[in-house]
Amino acid sequence: MGASQAPLPLALIGNDVSQLAILSLEALRLLLHALSYCGSLISQLLNQMWFGFVQQQAGRKCRSYRAHEPPRAPPRQLLQMIGSYLEPADVAAARLVCKDWNVNLSAQVKAVQLPAHLWQYTVSGQLVLLYRLLDVFRHLQDVRLMLLSNKPCDSWSVSRAMDTFRAHMPTLHKMELVSIMQPAHWRAILCSMQCLSPQLTSLSFENICWPPPETLHVITQFTALQQLVIRSPHFSRLEEPHLAAIGQLTQLQELSLHFRTVDGSISAPLSLNPLSTLVRLTQLDVNYLGLLDLASAVQFCSPKALASLRSLVNLSVSLVPFPCLSSLQQLQELINLNLNQPQPLTATQCSTLAACQQLRSLSLGSIQWADIPKLAPMCQLHHLSLQLWQPARGSLPSATAGQQLLQLRGLANLRSFKLKGQCEVTAEWLGVLASSWSGLAALDLCCVLPNGTQGVEQFAGLRSLKMQPYKWDVWSSEAPVLLYPALLPPTLTALECLDVWCMDEIPINLASSSSSSSSNSSDMKHSNSYRTLTGLWNSMSSVGSNLCGLSAPSA
Repeated sequence: MGASQAPLPLALIGNDVSQLAILSLEALRLLLHALSYCGSLISQLLNQMWFGFVQQQAGRKCRSYRAHEPPRAPPRQLLQMIGSYLEPADVAAARLVCKDWNVNLSAQVKAVQLPAHLWQYTVSGQLVLLYRLLDVFRHLQDVRLMLLSNKPCDSWSVSRAMDTFRAHMPTLHKMELVSIMQPAHWRAILCSMQCLSPQLTSLSFENICWPPPETLHVITQFTALQQLVIRSPHFSRLEEPHLAAIGQLTQLQELSLHFRTVDGSISAPLSLNPLSTLVRLTQLDVNYLGLLDLASAVQFCSPKALASLRSLVNLSVSLVPFPCLSSLQQLQELINLNLNQPQPLTATQCSTLAACQQLRSLSLGSIQWADIPKLAPMCQLHHLSLQLWQPARGSLPSATAGQQLLQLRGLANLRSFKLKGQCEVTAEWLGVLASSWSGLAALDLCCVLPNGTQGVEQFAGLRSLKMQPYKWDVWSSEAPVLLYPALLPPTLTALECLDVWCMDEIPINLASSSSSSSSNSSDMKHSNSYRTLTGLWNSMSSVGSNLCGLSAPSA
Protein backbone atom coordinates (compact mmCIF):
# COMPACT_ATOMS: atom_id res chain seq x y z
CA MET A 1 0.00 0.00 0.00
CA GLY A 2 1.21 3.44 -0.82
CA ALA A 3 1.89 5.92 1.80
CA SER A 4 -1.29 7.82 2.86
CA GLN A 5 -1.41 11.62 2.34
CA ALA A 6 -0.90 13.63 5.46
CA PRO A 7 -3.85 15.86 6.55
CA LEU A 8 -3.51 19.62 6.17
CA PRO A 9 -2.97 21.71 9.25
CA LEU A 10 -5.99 23.41 10.71
CA ALA A 11 -4.30 26.81 10.52
CA LEU A 12 -3.76 26.48 6.76
CA ILE A 13 -7.42 25.54 6.22
CA GLY A 14 -8.53 28.55 8.21
CA ASN A 15 -6.35 30.90 6.15
CA ASP A 16 -7.80 29.59 2.86
CA VAL A 17 -11.32 30.07 4.11
CA SER A 18 -10.54 33.62 5.20
CA GLN A 19 -8.97 34.43 1.84
CA LEU A 20 -11.97 32.93 0.05
CA ALA A 21 -14.33 35.05 2.14
CA ILE A 22 -12.28 38.18 1.43
CA LEU A 23 -12.33 37.42 -2.29
CA SER A 24 -16.11 36.89 -2.19
CA LEU A 25 -16.66 40.16 -0.38
CA GLU A 26 -14.44 41.98 -2.86
CA ALA A 27 -16.34 40.46 -5.79
CA LEU A 28 -19.63 41.42 -4.17
CA ARG A 29 -18.39 45.00 -3.65
CA LEU A 30 -17.31 45.22 -7.29
CA LEU A 31 -20.65 43.83 -8.38
CA LEU A 32 -22.53 46.37 -6.29
CA HIS A 33 -20.35 49.17 -7.63
CA ALA A 34 -21.03 48.02 -11.20
CA LEU A 35 -24.75 47.90 -10.54
CA SER A 36 -24.62 51.36 -8.97
CA TYR A 37 -22.69 52.68 -11.95
CA CYS A 38 -25.20 51.16 -14.36
CA GLY A 39 -28.06 52.67 -12.38
CA SER A 40 -26.37 56.07 -12.46
CA LEU A 41 -25.96 55.82 -16.22
CA ILE A 42 -29.62 54.89 -16.62
CA SER A 43 -30.68 57.79 -14.39
CA GLN A 44 -28.49 60.23 -16.31
CA LEU A 45 -29.91 58.93 -19.58
CA LEU A 46 -33.47 59.41 -18.34
CA ASN A 47 -32.55 62.85 -17.05
CA GLN A 48 -31.12 63.86 -20.42
CA MET A 49 -34.23 62.54 -22.16
CA TRP A 50 -36.40 64.60 -19.82
CA PHE A 51 -34.54 67.84 -20.42
CA GLY A 52 -34.51 67.12 -24.14
CA PHE A 53 -38.28 66.92 -23.95
CA VAL A 54 -38.39 70.24 -22.04
CA GLN A 55 -36.14 71.85 -24.66
CA GLN A 56 -38.39 70.60 -27.45
CA GLN A 57 -41.58 71.81 -25.78
CA ALA A 58 -40.32 75.18 -24.58
CA GLY A 59 -38.66 76.00 -27.88
CA ARG A 60 -35.45 77.28 -26.37
CA LYS A 61 -32.04 75.88 -25.52
CA CYS A 62 -31.56 74.44 -22.06
CA ARG A 63 -28.29 74.37 -20.17
CA SER A 64 -26.55 71.04 -20.65
CA TYR A 65 -25.93 69.16 -17.45
CA ARG A 66 -22.46 67.97 -16.63
CA ALA A 67 -21.77 64.26 -16.26
CA HIS A 68 -20.65 64.45 -12.63
CA GLU A 69 -23.84 66.17 -11.46
CA PRO A 70 -26.18 63.81 -9.64
CA PRO A 71 -29.44 63.09 -11.48
CA ARG A 72 -32.54 64.73 -10.10
CA ALA A 73 -36.24 64.85 -10.87
CA PRO A 74 -37.70 67.90 -12.64
CA PRO A 75 -38.66 70.57 -10.09
CA ARG A 76 -42.30 71.03 -9.25
CA GLN A 77 -42.38 74.65 -10.44
CA LEU A 78 -41.04 73.64 -13.86
CA LEU A 79 -43.53 70.80 -14.17
CA GLN A 80 -46.45 73.05 -13.23
CA MET A 81 -45.24 75.75 -15.61
CA ILE A 82 -45.22 73.27 -18.49
CA GLY A 83 -48.62 71.98 -17.41
CA SER A 84 -50.09 75.49 -17.59
CA TYR A 85 -49.47 75.51 -21.37
CA LEU A 86 -51.16 72.15 -21.97
CA GLU A 87 -54.76 71.48 -22.80
CA PRO A 88 -56.95 69.92 -20.05
CA ALA A 89 -56.94 66.57 -21.86
CA ASP A 90 -53.13 66.61 -22.07
CA VAL A 91 -52.86 67.48 -18.39
CA ALA A 92 -55.13 64.56 -17.53
CA ALA A 93 -52.91 62.23 -19.58
CA ALA A 94 -49.72 63.60 -18.01
CA ARG A 95 -51.10 63.00 -14.53
CA LEU A 96 -51.10 59.25 -15.29
CA VAL A 97 -47.31 59.11 -15.69
CA CYS A 98 -46.42 58.71 -12.02
CA LYS A 99 -47.51 59.67 -8.54
CA ASP A 100 -45.34 62.81 -8.40
CA TRP A 101 -46.74 64.10 -11.68
CA ASN A 102 -50.27 63.37 -10.48
CA VAL A 103 -49.75 65.37 -7.28
CA ASN A 104 -47.86 68.28 -8.85
CA LEU A 105 -50.14 68.74 -11.85
CA SER A 106 -53.26 68.47 -9.71
CA ALA A 107 -51.97 71.13 -7.32
CA GLN A 108 -52.08 73.82 -10.00
CA VAL A 109 -55.85 73.45 -10.46
CA LYS A 110 -57.44 76.25 -8.42
CA ALA A 111 -60.98 76.46 -9.82
CA VAL A 112 -63.53 73.82 -10.77
CA GLN A 113 -67.18 73.67 -11.78
CA LEU A 114 -68.97 70.78 -10.11
CA PRO A 115 -71.64 68.90 -12.08
CA ALA A 116 -75.12 69.03 -10.61
CA HIS A 117 -75.21 65.32 -9.70
CA LEU A 118 -72.45 65.89 -7.13
CA TRP A 119 -74.35 68.47 -5.07
CA GLN A 120 -77.86 69.38 -6.34
CA TYR A 121 -79.73 66.07 -6.22
CA THR A 122 -79.03 62.61 -4.83
CA VAL A 123 -77.53 59.86 -6.98
CA SER A 124 -75.93 56.51 -6.19
CA GLY A 125 -72.29 56.84 -5.11
CA GLN A 126 -72.46 60.62 -4.91
CA LEU A 127 -70.32 60.96 -1.80
CA VAL A 128 -67.65 58.58 -3.14
CA LEU A 129 -67.34 60.57 -6.36
CA LEU A 130 -67.11 63.82 -4.42
CA TYR A 131 -64.40 62.45 -2.11
CA ARG A 132 -62.45 61.17 -5.10
CA LEU A 133 -62.61 64.56 -6.78
CA LEU A 134 -61.48 66.43 -3.68
CA ASP A 135 -58.67 63.93 -3.08
CA VAL A 136 -57.22 64.63 -6.53
CA PHE A 137 -57.60 68.43 -6.43
CA ARG A 138 -56.53 69.26 -2.92
CA HIS A 139 -55.77 72.94 -3.44
CA LEU A 140 -59.05 74.21 -4.86
CA GLN A 141 -59.84 77.85 -4.11
CA ASP A 142 -62.83 78.54 -6.37
CA VAL A 143 -65.92 76.33 -6.80
CA ARG A 144 -68.65 77.10 -9.32
CA LEU A 145 -72.10 75.57 -8.88
CA MET A 146 -74.68 75.88 -11.65
CA LEU A 147 -78.20 74.85 -10.74
CA LEU A 148 -80.14 72.91 -13.38
CA SER A 149 -83.75 74.02 -13.66
CA ASN A 150 -84.93 70.64 -14.95
CA LYS A 151 -83.58 68.80 -11.89
CA PRO A 152 -84.82 68.94 -8.28
CA CYS A 153 -82.83 70.73 -5.61
CA ASP A 154 -82.47 68.39 -2.64
CA SER A 155 -81.63 70.29 0.54
CA TRP A 156 -80.04 67.18 2.07
CA SER A 157 -77.66 66.71 -0.88
CA VAL A 158 -76.74 70.39 -0.90
CA SER A 159 -76.09 70.36 2.86
CA ARG A 160 -73.92 67.23 2.60
CA ALA A 161 -71.88 68.77 -0.22
CA MET A 162 -71.29 71.98 1.74
CA ASP A 163 -70.24 70.02 4.84
CA THR A 164 -67.79 68.07 2.67
CA PHE A 165 -66.34 71.32 1.34
CA ARG A 166 -65.84 72.60 4.86
CA ALA A 167 -64.13 69.41 6.08
CA HIS A 168 -61.91 68.62 3.07
CA MET A 169 -61.31 71.97 1.34
CA PRO A 170 -59.50 74.28 3.77
CA THR A 171 -58.22 76.38 0.83
CA LEU A 172 -61.72 77.21 -0.46
CA HIS A 173 -62.22 80.99 -0.47
CA LYS A 174 -64.52 81.76 -3.41
CA MET A 175 -67.87 80.31 -4.49
CA GLU A 176 -69.98 81.12 -7.55
CA LEU A 177 -73.67 80.19 -7.69
CA VAL A 178 -75.45 80.41 -11.05
CA SER A 179 -79.12 80.31 -12.12
CA ILE A 180 -80.91 80.29 -8.76
CA MET A 181 -84.51 81.28 -9.51
CA GLN A 182 -87.00 79.70 -7.09
CA PRO A 183 -87.41 80.81 -3.45
CA ALA A 184 -87.25 77.14 -2.35
CA HIS A 185 -83.85 76.80 -4.01
CA TRP A 186 -82.63 79.90 -2.20
CA ARG A 187 -83.70 78.50 1.17
CA ALA A 188 -81.99 75.15 0.55
CA ILE A 189 -78.72 76.66 -0.69
CA LEU A 190 -78.32 79.59 1.71
CA CYS A 191 -79.13 77.52 4.79
CA SER A 192 -76.60 74.88 3.72
CA MET A 193 -73.87 77.47 3.14
CA GLN A 194 -73.79 78.67 6.73
CA CYS A 195 -71.03 76.20 7.58
CA LEU A 196 -68.74 77.92 5.02
CA SER A 197 -69.22 81.44 6.37
CA PRO A 198 -65.90 81.55 8.33
CA GLN A 199 -63.74 80.76 5.26
CA LEU A 200 -65.51 82.32 2.26
CA THR A 201 -64.05 85.70 1.25
CA SER A 202 -65.71 85.99 -2.18
CA LEU A 203 -69.29 85.18 -3.13
CA SER A 204 -70.82 85.58 -6.57
CA PHE A 205 -74.44 85.13 -7.68
CA GLU A 206 -74.81 85.11 -11.47
CA ASN A 207 -78.01 85.07 -13.54
CA ILE A 208 -80.30 84.86 -10.53
CA CYS A 209 -83.57 86.20 -9.20
CA TRP A 210 -83.31 88.14 -5.95
CA PRO A 211 -83.71 85.93 -2.85
CA PRO A 212 -86.81 86.22 -0.67
CA PRO A 213 -86.45 88.66 2.24
CA GLU A 214 -86.85 85.94 4.90
CA THR A 215 -83.57 84.31 3.80
CA LEU A 216 -81.44 87.47 3.88
CA HIS A 217 -80.36 86.95 7.49
CA VAL A 218 -78.14 84.10 6.30
CA ILE A 219 -76.11 86.46 4.08
CA THR A 220 -75.31 88.69 7.07
CA GLN A 221 -73.56 85.74 8.79
CA PHE A 222 -70.70 85.71 6.26
CA THR A 223 -68.41 87.77 8.45
CA ALA A 224 -65.26 87.04 6.42
CA LEU A 225 -66.77 88.11 3.10
CA GLN A 226 -64.74 90.76 1.24
CA GLN A 227 -66.15 90.53 -2.29
CA LEU A 228 -69.82 90.25 -3.27
CA VAL A 229 -71.14 90.10 -6.85
CA ILE A 230 -74.88 89.91 -7.62
CA ARG A 231 -76.14 90.00 -11.21
CA SER A 232 -79.89 89.71 -11.77
CA PRO A 233 -80.89 90.29 -15.41
CA HIS A 234 -84.42 88.95 -14.84
CA PHE A 235 -87.63 90.69 -13.81
CA SER A 236 -86.89 90.27 -10.11
CA ARG A 237 -87.15 93.36 -7.94
CA LEU A 238 -84.35 94.80 -5.90
CA GLU A 239 -85.98 95.83 -2.63
CA GLU A 240 -84.94 97.80 0.40
CA PRO A 241 -84.44 94.66 2.61
CA HIS A 242 -81.82 93.45 0.10
CA LEU A 243 -79.87 96.69 0.42
CA ALA A 244 -80.23 96.64 4.22
CA ALA A 245 -78.82 93.09 4.38
CA ILE A 246 -75.88 94.02 2.15
CA GLY A 247 -75.26 97.12 4.28
CA GLN A 248 -74.64 94.89 7.31
CA LEU A 249 -71.60 93.31 5.62
CA THR A 250 -69.35 96.09 6.87
CA GLN A 251 -66.18 94.14 6.06
CA LEU A 252 -66.88 94.21 2.29
CA GLN A 253 -64.17 95.68 0.07
CA GLU A 254 -65.67 95.03 -3.40
CA LEU A 255 -69.35 95.17 -4.31
CA SER A 256 -71.02 94.74 -7.71
CA LEU A 257 -74.80 95.05 -8.14
CA HIS A 258 -76.49 94.51 -11.53
CA PHE A 259 -80.30 94.64 -11.52
CA ARG A 260 -83.16 95.09 -13.98
CA THR A 261 -86.17 96.08 -11.88
CA VAL A 262 -86.46 97.80 -8.49
CA ASP A 263 -89.13 98.34 -5.88
CA GLY A 264 -89.40 102.05 -6.59
CA SER A 265 -90.85 104.64 -8.92
CA ILE A 266 -89.86 107.94 -10.44
CA SER A 267 -91.83 109.83 -7.80
CA ALA A 268 -90.58 107.61 -4.92
CA PRO A 269 -87.21 106.16 -6.02
CA LEU A 270 -85.46 103.36 -4.21
CA SER A 271 -82.59 104.84 -2.23
CA LEU A 272 -79.10 103.33 -2.27
CA ASN A 273 -78.22 105.10 0.98
CA PRO A 274 -78.09 101.83 3.03
CA LEU A 275 -74.80 101.10 1.25
CA SER A 276 -73.20 104.04 3.04
CA THR A 277 -72.32 101.76 5.98
CA LEU A 278 -69.74 99.93 3.83
CA VAL A 279 -66.90 102.24 4.78
CA ARG A 280 -64.22 99.74 3.76
CA LEU A 281 -65.34 99.54 0.13
CA THR A 282 -62.56 100.08 -2.38
CA GLN A 283 -64.59 99.12 -5.48
CA LEU A 284 -68.28 99.77 -6.15
CA ASP A 285 -70.12 98.84 -9.34
CA VAL A 286 -73.83 99.70 -9.69
CA ASN A 287 -75.43 98.88 -13.05
CA TYR A 288 -79.08 99.25 -14.03
CA LEU A 289 -80.14 96.86 -16.82
CA GLY A 290 -83.80 97.81 -17.28
CA LEU A 291 -85.72 100.28 -19.39
CA LEU A 292 -84.09 103.66 -19.76
CA ASP A 293 -87.35 105.48 -18.96
CA LEU A 294 -87.47 103.79 -15.53
CA ALA A 295 -83.84 104.41 -14.60
CA SER A 296 -84.82 107.21 -12.20
CA ALA A 297 -86.57 104.69 -9.95
CA VAL A 298 -83.29 104.10 -8.07
CA GLN A 299 -80.58 106.58 -7.12
CA PHE A 300 -78.21 107.89 -4.48
CA CYS A 301 -80.54 110.25 -2.66
CA SER A 302 -78.09 111.85 -0.25
CA PRO A 303 -74.64 113.31 -1.03
CA LYS A 304 -73.49 112.46 2.49
CA ALA A 305 -74.24 108.76 1.88
CA LEU A 306 -71.70 108.55 -0.93
CA ALA A 307 -69.19 110.81 0.83
CA SER A 308 -68.99 108.31 3.69
CA LEU A 309 -67.34 105.75 1.37
CA ARG A 310 -63.92 107.35 1.83
CA SER A 311 -61.94 104.23 0.89
CA LEU A 312 -63.32 104.02 -2.65
CA VAL A 313 -60.69 103.62 -5.36
CA ASN A 314 -62.86 102.43 -8.27
CA LEU A 315 -66.42 103.66 -8.81
CA SER A 316 -68.66 102.64 -11.71
CA VAL A 317 -72.27 103.85 -11.99
CA SER A 318 -74.25 102.93 -15.11
CA LEU A 319 -77.75 104.28 -15.86
CA VAL A 320 -78.35 105.15 -12.21
CA PRO A 321 -79.00 108.88 -11.58
CA PHE A 322 -76.07 110.44 -9.81
CA PRO A 323 -77.12 113.95 -8.76
CA CYS A 324 -74.55 114.33 -5.98
CA LEU A 325 -71.33 114.80 -7.94
CA SER A 326 -70.12 117.30 -5.37
CA SER A 327 -69.50 114.46 -2.93
CA LEU A 328 -66.82 113.01 -5.25
CA GLN A 329 -64.40 115.72 -4.17
CA GLN A 330 -64.42 114.27 -0.64
CA LEU A 331 -63.34 110.82 -1.88
CA GLN A 332 -59.61 111.45 -1.80
CA GLU A 333 -58.72 107.81 -2.62
CA LEU A 334 -60.89 107.71 -5.75
CA ILE A 335 -58.74 107.11 -8.86
CA ASN A 336 -60.99 105.46 -11.47
CA LEU A 337 -64.47 106.79 -12.24
CA ASN A 338 -66.88 105.36 -14.83
CA LEU A 339 -70.04 107.44 -15.10
CA ASN A 340 -72.81 106.57 -17.58
CA GLN A 341 -75.90 108.63 -16.85
CA PRO A 342 -79.36 108.27 -18.43
CA GLN A 343 -79.23 112.00 -19.24
CA PRO A 344 -76.20 114.02 -20.40
CA LEU A 345 -74.18 115.79 -17.74
CA THR A 346 -75.00 119.42 -17.22
CA ALA A 347 -72.41 122.18 -17.42
CA THR A 348 -72.43 122.52 -13.63
CA GLN A 349 -71.83 118.82 -13.16
CA CYS A 350 -68.91 118.88 -15.60
CA SER A 351 -67.35 121.78 -13.72
CA THR A 352 -67.81 119.94 -10.45
CA LEU A 353 -66.26 116.83 -11.95
CA ALA A 354 -63.26 118.79 -13.19
CA ALA A 355 -62.50 119.79 -9.61
CA CYS A 356 -61.78 116.15 -8.68
CA GLN A 357 -58.02 116.41 -9.04
CA GLN A 358 -57.43 112.97 -7.49
CA LEU A 359 -58.83 111.14 -10.54
CA ARG A 360 -56.46 109.33 -12.89
CA SER A 361 -59.00 107.54 -15.11
CA LEU A 362 -62.31 109.04 -16.25
CA SER A 363 -64.98 107.50 -18.48
CA LEU A 364 -68.12 109.50 -19.30
CA GLY A 365 -70.93 107.75 -21.16
CA SER A 366 -73.01 110.85 -21.95
CA ILE A 367 -71.54 114.33 -22.34
CA GLN A 368 -72.56 117.21 -24.57
CA TRP A 369 -69.98 118.38 -27.07
CA ALA A 370 -70.14 121.95 -25.78
CA ASP A 371 -69.07 120.82 -22.29
CA ILE A 372 -65.86 119.09 -23.41
CA PRO A 373 -63.68 122.18 -22.66
CA LYS A 374 -64.81 122.08 -19.03
CA LEU A 375 -62.62 118.97 -18.56
CA ALA A 376 -59.46 120.87 -19.51
CA PRO A 377 -58.35 121.51 -15.87
CA MET A 378 -57.99 117.75 -15.25
CA CYS A 379 -54.29 117.71 -16.16
CA GLN A 380 -53.63 114.72 -13.90
CA LEU A 381 -55.67 112.29 -16.04
CA HIS A 382 -53.93 109.27 -17.54
CA HIS A 383 -56.97 107.67 -19.22
CA LEU A 384 -59.93 109.50 -20.72
CA SER A 385 -62.99 108.03 -22.47
CA LEU A 386 -65.78 110.23 -23.84
CA GLN A 387 -69.07 109.33 -25.52
CA LEU A 388 -70.95 112.30 -26.95
CA TRP A 389 -74.66 112.62 -26.27
CA GLN A 390 -76.66 112.14 -29.45
CA PRO A 391 -80.16 113.70 -29.68
CA ALA A 392 -83.04 111.47 -30.72
CA ARG A 393 -83.66 113.63 -33.76
CA GLY A 394 -81.29 115.68 -35.80
CA SER A 395 -77.51 115.60 -35.82
CA LEU A 396 -74.62 117.33 -34.13
CA PRO A 397 -72.38 119.93 -35.78
CA SER A 398 -69.55 117.47 -36.23
CA ALA A 399 -66.95 120.04 -37.30
CA THR A 400 -67.67 122.33 -34.36
CA ALA A 401 -67.72 119.39 -31.95
CA GLY A 402 -64.32 118.27 -33.21
CA GLN A 403 -62.82 121.69 -32.57
CA GLN A 404 -63.73 121.36 -28.90
CA LEU A 405 -61.17 118.56 -28.58
CA LEU A 406 -58.40 121.09 -29.09
CA GLN A 407 -59.29 122.53 -25.69
CA LEU A 408 -57.95 119.30 -24.12
CA ARG A 409 -54.39 119.94 -25.27
CA GLY A 410 -53.39 120.64 -21.70
CA LEU A 411 -53.88 116.98 -20.68
CA ALA A 412 -50.19 116.24 -21.19
CA ASN A 413 -50.22 113.13 -18.97
CA LEU A 414 -52.72 111.17 -21.08
CA ARG A 415 -51.74 107.57 -21.84
CA SER A 416 -54.97 106.47 -23.55
CA PHE A 417 -57.84 108.35 -25.18
CA LYS A 418 -61.19 107.05 -26.47
CA LEU A 419 -63.82 109.06 -28.33
CA LYS A 420 -67.20 107.95 -29.67
CA GLY A 421 -69.83 110.14 -31.27
CA GLN A 422 -70.73 112.35 -34.20
CA CYS A 423 -67.54 114.36 -34.04
CA GLU A 424 -65.21 115.25 -36.91
CA VAL A 425 -61.49 114.71 -36.31
CA THR A 426 -59.24 115.88 -39.12
CA ALA A 427 -55.57 115.17 -39.71
CA GLU A 428 -54.69 118.73 -38.72
CA TRP A 429 -56.38 118.40 -35.34
CA LEU A 430 -54.71 115.04 -34.74
CA GLY A 431 -51.36 116.69 -35.34
CA VAL A 432 -52.13 119.40 -32.79
CA LEU A 433 -53.13 116.82 -30.19
CA ALA A 434 -50.08 114.66 -30.95
CA SER A 435 -47.76 117.57 -30.20
CA SER A 436 -49.37 117.93 -26.75
CA TRP A 437 -50.02 114.27 -25.91
CA SER A 438 -46.48 113.01 -26.37
CA GLY A 439 -46.98 110.05 -24.03
CA LEU A 440 -50.17 108.70 -25.63
CA ALA A 441 -49.92 104.92 -26.09
CA ALA A 442 -53.51 103.91 -26.97
CA LEU A 443 -55.96 105.71 -29.28
CA ASP A 444 -59.55 104.60 -29.94
CA LEU A 445 -61.65 106.71 -32.32
CA CYS A 446 -65.22 105.98 -33.41
CA CYS A 447 -66.17 109.21 -35.10
CA VAL A 448 -66.10 111.06 -38.42
CA LEU A 449 -62.61 110.78 -39.94
CA PRO A 450 -62.53 112.72 -43.22
CA ASN A 451 -58.79 112.17 -43.69
CA GLY A 452 -58.71 108.58 -42.45
CA THR A 453 -55.55 107.62 -40.60
CA GLN A 454 -53.64 110.68 -41.76
CA GLY A 455 -52.17 112.47 -38.77
CA VAL A 456 -51.91 109.34 -36.63
CA GLU A 457 -48.23 108.95 -37.60
CA GLN A 458 -47.42 112.06 -35.51
CA PHE A 459 -48.09 110.13 -32.27
CA ALA A 460 -44.52 108.97 -31.78
CA GLY A 461 -45.19 106.56 -28.91
CA LEU A 462 -48.50 105.08 -30.08
CA ARG A 463 -48.70 101.32 -29.53
CA SER A 464 -52.41 100.52 -29.87
CA LEU A 465 -54.74 101.99 -32.50
CA LYS A 466 -58.45 101.32 -33.03
CA MET A 467 -60.47 103.26 -35.60
CA GLN A 468 -64.05 102.96 -36.83
CA PRO A 469 -66.45 105.32 -38.61
CA TYR A 470 -69.45 106.56 -36.67
CA LYS A 471 -72.69 104.93 -37.94
CA TRP A 472 -71.51 103.76 -41.36
CA ASP A 473 -72.97 100.83 -43.30
CA VAL A 474 -72.00 99.04 -46.48
CA TRP A 475 -74.81 100.69 -48.44
CA SER A 476 -73.55 104.18 -47.76
CA SER A 477 -72.33 106.27 -50.71
CA GLU A 478 -69.62 107.87 -48.58
CA ALA A 479 -66.24 106.31 -47.92
CA PRO A 480 -65.53 104.68 -44.55
CA VAL A 481 -62.22 105.13 -42.74
CA LEU A 482 -59.35 105.46 -45.22
CA LEU A 483 -56.36 103.46 -44.05
CA TYR A 484 -52.90 104.61 -45.17
CA PRO A 485 -50.43 101.88 -44.10
CA ALA A 486 -47.43 104.01 -45.05
CA LEU A 487 -48.52 106.70 -42.58
CA LEU A 488 -48.96 104.47 -39.55
CA PRO A 489 -46.46 104.97 -36.70
CA PRO A 490 -43.74 102.27 -36.56
CA THR A 491 -44.23 101.76 -32.82
CA LEU A 492 -47.63 100.05 -33.22
CA THR A 493 -48.05 96.63 -31.64
CA ALA A 494 -51.86 96.37 -31.93
CA LEU A 495 -54.05 97.56 -34.78
CA GLU A 496 -57.82 97.16 -35.15
CA CYS A 497 -59.78 98.99 -37.82
CA LEU A 498 -63.43 98.29 -38.60
CA ASP A 499 -65.05 99.35 -41.88
CA VAL A 500 -61.95 100.57 -43.69
CA TRP A 501 -60.63 100.98 -47.20
CA CYS A 502 -56.93 100.49 -47.76
CA MET A 503 -55.19 103.28 -49.68
CA ASP A 504 -51.93 102.31 -51.40
CA GLU A 505 -51.17 105.86 -52.55
CA ILE A 506 -50.87 108.90 -50.35
CA PRO A 507 -52.88 111.86 -51.66
CA ILE A 508 -51.02 115.08 -52.35
CA ASN A 509 -53.50 117.21 -50.47
CA LEU A 510 -53.52 115.78 -46.91
CA ALA A 511 -56.40 118.03 -45.95
CA SER A 512 -58.80 116.67 -48.56
CA SER A 513 -62.38 116.26 -47.46
CA SER A 514 -64.25 112.99 -47.32
CA SER A 515 -66.35 113.94 -50.34
CA SER A 516 -63.31 114.48 -52.56
CA SER A 517 -61.75 111.27 -51.29
CA SER A 518 -64.86 109.26 -52.05
CA SER A 519 -65.29 110.76 -55.50
CA ASN A 520 -61.72 109.96 -56.52
CA SER A 521 -62.24 106.23 -56.77
CA SER A 522 -59.09 105.68 -58.85
CA ASP A 523 -56.91 106.15 -55.75
CA MET A 524 -59.06 103.81 -53.65
CA LYS A 525 -59.00 100.04 -53.95
CA HIS A 526 -59.23 96.90 -51.84
CA SER A 527 -55.99 95.29 -50.82
CA ASN A 528 -55.23 91.99 -49.10
CA SER A 529 -51.80 93.02 -47.86
CA TYR A 530 -50.04 96.06 -46.55
CA ARG A 531 -46.49 97.23 -46.14
CA THR A 532 -44.25 95.96 -43.39
CA LEU A 533 -44.84 97.69 -40.06
CA THR A 534 -42.12 97.24 -37.47
CA GLY A 535 -43.34 95.65 -34.25
CA LEU A 536 -46.89 94.94 -35.37
CA TRP A 537 -48.02 91.60 -33.94
CA ASN A 538 -51.81 91.85 -33.62
CA SER A 539 -53.60 91.42 -36.94
CA MET A 540 -56.23 93.88 -38.00
CA SER A 541 -59.83 92.70 -38.10
CA SER A 542 -62.38 94.14 -40.50
CA VAL A 543 -66.07 93.51 -41.11
CA GLY A 544 -68.36 94.26 -44.02
CA SER A 545 -68.85 93.04 -47.53
CA ASN A 546 -66.61 95.51 -49.35
CA LEU A 547 -63.81 95.85 -46.85
CA CYS A 548 -60.16 95.02 -47.06
CA GLY A 549 -58.53 92.42 -44.81
CA LEU A 550 -55.05 93.02 -43.44
CA SER A 551 -52.76 90.51 -41.82
CA ALA A 552 -49.65 90.89 -39.72
CA PRO A 553 -46.31 90.64 -41.54
CA SER A 554 -44.38 87.44 -41.16
CA ALA A 555 -41.54 87.47 -38.66
